[in-house]
Order: sequence, then structure tokens, then C-alpha cells
Amino acid sequence: MRIKKTLNKLISVAALSFSIHTMGFAVHPASAQSSPPKLLVVISIDQFGSDLFNEYRGRFKHGLKRLHSGIVYSNAYYAHGVTETCAGHAVILSGRHPNATGIIANNWYDYGLAKDRYCTDDEKNVAAIASRPLGVGPGLFQVSTLGDWLKAEQPKARVFAVAGKDRSAIMMAGHNTDGAYWFDGKKSFDTWGADKVQATDRLKVLATINTDLAKRLAKSVPTWTYKNKMCRSAEQSITLSNGQDMHAHLPPDPPAPIPGRPASATAPIPPWFYDQTTLDAAYSIAQTQKLGKGDTVDILAISLSGTDMVGHAYGTQGPEMCDHLSRLDEDLGKFLDRMGKLKLSVVYVVTADHGGADFVERLAMRGYPTARRVDATEMMVGLNKAVQADLQIDWEPLKAAFFDPSRLSIVDSKGGFISDQALRARVEQTTINHLRKRSDVVDVWTGADLNTHKITPLLLPDAYSLKDRLALSYSDGRTGDIIVAFDPLMSLIPPLPGLILTGHASPYDYNRRVPILIWQDGLKAEERTLPVEVVDLAPTLSRLINVTPKADVDGRCLEVAQLGLRCGQ
Repeated sequence: MRIKKTLNKLISVAALSFSIHTMGFAVHPASAQSSPPKLLVVISIDQFGSDLFNEYRGRFKHGLKRLHSGIVYSNAYYAHGVTETCAGHAVILSGRHPNATGIIANNWYDYGLAKDRYCTDDEKNVAAIASRPLGVGPGLFQVSTLGDWLKAEQPKARVFAVAGKDRSAIMMAGHNTDGAYWFDGKKSFDTWGADKVQATDRLKVLATINTDLAKRLAKSVPTWTYKNKMCRSAEQSITLSNGQDMHAHLPPDPPAPIPGRPASATAPIPPWFYDQTTLDAAYSIAQTQKLGKGDTVDILAISLSGTDMVGHAYGTQGPEMCDHLSRLDEDLGKFLDRMGKLKLSVVYVVTADHGGADFVERLAMRGYPTARRVDATEMMVGLNKAVQADLQIDWEPLKAAFFDPSRLSIVDSKGGFISDQALRARVEQTTINHLRKRSDVVDVWTGADLNTHKITPLLLPDAYSLKDRLALSYSDGRTGDIIVAFDPLMSLIPPLPGLILTGHASPYDYNRRVPILIWQDGLKAEERTLPVEVVDLAPTLSRLINVTPKADVDGRCLEVAQLGLRCGQ
């Protein structure tokens, strides 16, 4: 124990001495990058964690093979603990942790609404097509991005983003974008604007894509059969915790119905179609908007959502993921070929918004006997009843954020904020006492504790404690009042194959660890295995394109000598 404490002290001192990964890292001007690219393409593959990347790396033959033939960081970490899509995408091009971005998850409990708020429901902006009561846009995003920094210095630069999800496109594009587009899962791409006029005008960029897409889907919904027949070897039948048999094969069985709702009469659009369509839209934007052909650097951000859809609905270790990644590899190859014909100076960057793990029943079959499901609804009912009984109150004082009991808000009988501080403290302590009795709870903290927790900078991002990680995900008024770390092999997701089998919001490394790939035609392969942070990406890319962040960032610049990218002091 004494040796361990001494080593930790030495690591902390070394980290402080070298000023590496300090929270709020100040960006110092560097000598200009000699020949910056004319176009920067940043691709996020949703749920493409390092475990998945390493498992399939040797099987890639096309686009992903090319993209990992340059600079490879196989161990890039999100330092924060609530590893969800919106939070991760908000980090990628801002260089800030969620405690700064304010985007702490996909959803959080909102006292003013007395219900959950979605991360892009900003009540300021509107969509071109969709009608959403709380609007849609980046208004809840509290920091700026690489695209915002670029537009501030070079107003003629173009910044676009396209994705399979609105939260992915909006968070990567930032506030001052020329267009952030997402596939609505029905027949077209949508976008946002300050008003309907601006949003509709922005959507004209993808008018041809939307027309062709609507015609294609009107004829028939694409089916999902094997593209890679070798993936058949991963087929198997698995008995889920509710006694239902899941058959892992293609075409997949119809999705399980949502409890209380009738089963859908139409087959869902396959995940690979989302990615294929997103890449088509990205190429169309690059071509029609003549990105990379002006006097400035342009940015094109792309988020591919299909891998996440597969992971949630079917897990990460079955024939579905095998075939999906084979298709993605091929589609990315076609995209790179098409982009190559535009004769542009392009640097490509690939990463992910978070990682993931397989669903618990298959994990248990593969030698992880403690992997199991716990009924989150039943847990919340029992917890509320226990607190009610102890405090003699007649309402449920605890609300889970989007049915996730790892983030709990203390509420009054109407779902609002309890102003009586003494009562709040009693509910808080009583709840914590009950949670600590559970064998599946690793640790629990109050929001106030995380809000004031001082994080000691460390050389290696994989060394941050659970409390450090969750503190970096804490935003006052959004995260909640009580934050829980559950057993890493426990799932709070009900088994609904084809819809949702597993989640990925935990603070554990299989969810935090992702690859970062940097590629340009002609770049020599460099494997960089020591851990870095995803917050390092934005300050690195800002140096690459000679743009200064408009505020401090949490990451540091990573040198890439082959690109002439030097990190000055």
C-alpha cells in the first residue's frame, strides 16, 4: 500500500511538472503548420470502441484498412464517466469534457419541465422538416467547436456535418455551421436553423439526395442479408434472461415489440443503410459545395450511426456486427475512392463517441458468470418505496434520468425541485444508505460531492478514478443529485432483441476506450499505443489547420511530424 501511494504521488507530480492533461489546458500559439490541408474530414463511428476495432482490424480490406494505415492511436480515452452518444460527440471537436460542455448525456431530468430533456431540445432553434415542441439545435451546448473557431478567423470557410442522428451532427458541427444534417430514419435528411426559413434554406444543399432517397424508400425498404458469408459462422441461439430465445442470424428476426405497444408492421431500415446514405450525403456536400477548393480550409464532419444501432439491438459479438462492419469497410472504401477523384488536399480523422460491450447473456455464455440483468423499473419502485417508508412521505421522491437509475434527481410531488434543503438532505442520505446496501453498487456520490471534487491531473488517462470520471461528467442542474456506479457486468436494459439488448453509459474502460486514426494519402504507418485522450483531438486539429481555440481546452496538442504538425510552447 505504501509503495502504491508513493507511485501515485510520483505520477501526479510528474503530470503537474509536464503540464499534461491539466483541466482547462491553455493553448499557446505554435509555429504555423507548413502546408495545412484544404479539407479536414472528421469521421465518428458510433460505438466503434477499441475492443471492436482491434477484433476486426485484421479483417478490413477496403476503407477501414486504408484509414488505419496511417497514424493509429489504439488507446484513446474519454476521461468522463457517462459514455453516451451526445456527450461523446460534444467532446470530439470541442476538446472539452462534459462538465464544461454541459452535454452530460443523451437525456437528463429537467426540473423545469418535470420530465426528461433531450440534449438537442434547446427551445431556440427549429428543424426544417420535423415538428418538435422543444425545437432542435445546439443551444444547450455550452462551448465552441473547431468549426466555430475556424469560422471566427476565416468567415469564408465552410463547416458541414452529416450523420444518422441529429445529436451527432449538431454536436460535431457546433454553433456557427453552414449545415448540420441527419437522416430522419424515414425518407430524408433534416437540418436545423434559427427559424424555419433558415432551416429550409440550409436543406437545399441535400435536395437531390432527399429526392432520390424518398423515391428509393417508397419502392421498398432494403433488406439485410449476408454481404459477407463468412459471418454465418457466428450464428447461434441464445436464451435471454426473460426466457426468450434470440436467434442471431441474418436476416434478423423482427424486433421485439416495445411493452405496451403493438409490433411494427414494417421491417426496420437496416443499420448499414443509415451509414451508406450518410456517406452518400457527405460526398454530395463535398462535391456540390466545392469543399477544399476555396482560399480557406473547410471542415466536413461525418458520424456513422449504424454500428451503434447494431450494438444496441444485437450485441457486438454476433453475425450482425460481423456483416455490418464488413459493409461499412466496403462503403468507406467507395467513399474514399469518390473523394479521391475530387483531387483535394484532405486529411481524414476517424474516432468514435464511445465504446461498448456485448449483451450480458452472451457474456455469461463466454465465461463471465457474473454478467446479469437487473430490472431498473423494479429497482426504482423498490428504492422509492423504501425512502417513502423511512421518511413518511406520500410521493415518489426519486426520478431516474431516462429510466437510468445511475443518475437520480430528488423531486417534489409534482416532479419539480425541492426547495426545502433539510428535506432534500434527508431524501439524499436515506437514498444513499439504501443504495450502499446493494451488492451491485460499486460506489455512490452526491452531485454536490462531484461538483466540488478536485481532479488531480495524471499522465495516463486510464488511471483516473471512478469519482474523477463521473466528476468530469457532472454539470450542475443537469446530471442529477445522486450518481451511482453499478457493477460493470450488470445491465439495466430489458432484453428486447432487434430493439435494445445492451447499453453503454457506464464509466468503465470498455466504454471509454476508442481508436483515433489520422490518415492522408502517402502517410507512413505509425502505431501509437500509449493512452491519450479524445479531448486532445480538437487542439491537435486546430494546430493542423492553423486556428486558435477561442477558449481554454481540456486536451493537449499531439505532434504528427509527417503532417508537419508541431506543438509549440
